[in-house]
Amino acid sequence: MKKAIRTAIATISLVSVLGLSACGNSKSNTETKSLYVQGLEVVQLMTEITQTEEYINAVAPDNIKSIIQELADKDYSTPKAVYSVSASDKELAKIAELSGFDDIPNSLKPFILSKLYGALITRLNSLGGVDDIAVASLCTVGKTFVNENADGNVIYLYTYDNAVPVAVTFITGDDNSVSANGTFVMYDEFTCNSADEIKDFFNYIKVEATEVKPEK
Repeated sequence: MKKAIRTAIATISLVSVLGLSACGNSKSNTETKSLYVQGLEVVQLMTEITQTEEYINAVAPDNIKSIIQELADKDYSTPKAVYSVSASDKELAKIAELSGFDDIPNSLKPFILSKLYGALITRLNSLGGVDDIAVASLCTVGKTFVNENADGNVIYLYTYDNAVPVAVTFITGDDNSVSANGTFVMYDEFTCNSADEIKDFFNYIKVEATEVKPEK
């Protein structure tokens, strides 16, 4: 077990060094893409990562490679359903047991809350063990773009009939910038067949979940 944990930590650290993210600026586009579409593009990047043997061979131990290969063999082009998942500041604070959240300087709150959105998915994958955490971390992909219609932080959960879900976390920043990070949801007991199932699963905090219809 200790060896597995050390391996997971090592692979996750390597990913941090490599910085798997793609930066894009939609100001050059005449039409602003919806978060739905931007999320699909993140999922496509994640699919390409799983199929890039040079990268996987360089960073993943053998037991992790086999799991990533299973992801690579799946079709992520057309989701069965997509759900938006969000939570209030106070509910997110419960993840880190921040009882004194109101006392945190206002200048730091946006940064902390953005991290807690990511922690929501990390905590979910941790339920599956160190291998699930390692796979999710190695295959996480991000991009940055501009979207004047983005209204606050939110997670889009892309679900599929024959593949694991993908969570794309959108964090809004200055000048209408949005940072999107996509992560495979590896925990196989995660129930997400409806908005109500998603809300019920996150029973340790209250989340809002609604289905998002396909957008351009």
